[in-house]
Amino acid sequence: MSYRYIDTDTLLQPLLAQINLTPTLLLDTEFIRVSTYFPKLGLLQLHLNAVDYLIDPLALHNIQALWDTLFADNKLFIFHSCKEDLDVLQTCTQKLPAKVFDTQVAAAFLGYGPSLGYAGLVEKICQVTVSKDQTLTDWLARPLTEAQKHYAAKDVSYLQPLYEHLVHQLDSTEKTAWFNEEMDSLIAAKQQPVALDELYKEISGAWQLYPSELAVLRELAKWRYMTAISEDRPQNFVLREEFLAELSRKRPQTERELAQIDIAPQQKSRYAAAILQCIQTGMSCPIEEHPERIKRMIDFSQYKNDFKQIKQVVDLAATNHNLPVELLGSRKLINQYLLWSYEGKDGNAEIPKLLTGWRHGLLKLS
Repeated sequence: MSYRYIDTDTLLQPLLAQINLTPTLLLDTEFIRVSTYFPKLGLLQLHLNAVDYLIDPLALHNIQALWDTLFADNKLFIFHSCKEDLDVLQTCTQKLPAKVFDTQVAAAFLGYGPSLGYAGLVEKICQVTVSKDQTLTDWLARPLTEAQKHYAAKDVSYLQPLYEHLVHQLDSTEKTAWFNEEMDSLIAAKQQPVALDELYKEISGAWQLYPSELAVLRELAKWRYMTAISEDRPQNFVLREEFLAELSRKRPQTERELAQIDIAPQQKSRYAAAILQCIQTGMSCPIEEHPERIKRMIDFSQYKNDFKQIKQVVDLAATNHNLPVELLGSRKLINQYLLWSYEGKDGNAEIPKLLTGWRHGLLKLS
């Protein structure tokens, strides 16, 4: 398999001219996200005019010219399993594509399974076997090996036939509108700011805490997230999640008391003052501003019966329309709907996905 390796601005210029003329981009990214909060782009792959281009962002001096060209004219970005690729692009450019086609999601709408990998989909549609032997490689190391380059090129080589086949099938099964709505929803979700005051709800063990303890957890969760971003370190590198609930229960007031909690010495020495300040801020929170205790779904007596009934509706609709249950109505989506129902259908709360768009049209829940 041939490819063109773009590692100088001189080589990039004629490629930019070609990109300017195309309305669609067949893309993939290779990145590393081990010891950082944000992904580090190691390679950008582009299939264009029957050629696989491997663009080296570490070697280019004028990488901004590439980003400007890619995002000009609202081009359609085509990926397989796009969520992490979008994270990479958003990190590099602070932008998201206006239009995205995800071949994995399209395949799910067409009954290929809820999350079929690229190699599996290529084998089913193109009858070609694609090796995945470089999945765990270091994409920031240089020089890249020939094996790495060939692997990277194959990740975009078959996107065009996949795209064409899936577009045709979506049209013939009258699922194009459903798919487009799902893609719009995905982009919209990526654009939503993080609700800092809600982060504590996702912390392991939060449901066991009382309101006064949750007030402390809320401060710790916010601080950990914001520190991870500002220092570009994974949140667990700042403070392991398992300690957040314990700190919220015990609420140490001094470094000596903090030392009794088995936090890693490096984290403790680096962040002791910040941790203690979070605890103090949480403890100072007025009672009327304390969070309510977190209810688990199993705390609602009717939950098991209600879940079973909704699941039956979802299963039947999924079968009738050749859709994966995980796409139409996953456990998470059913729980979102039931919690909204139990909490009085709060007008300020987000409308459950099962009550919007194509899902509502199929399930007809109220």
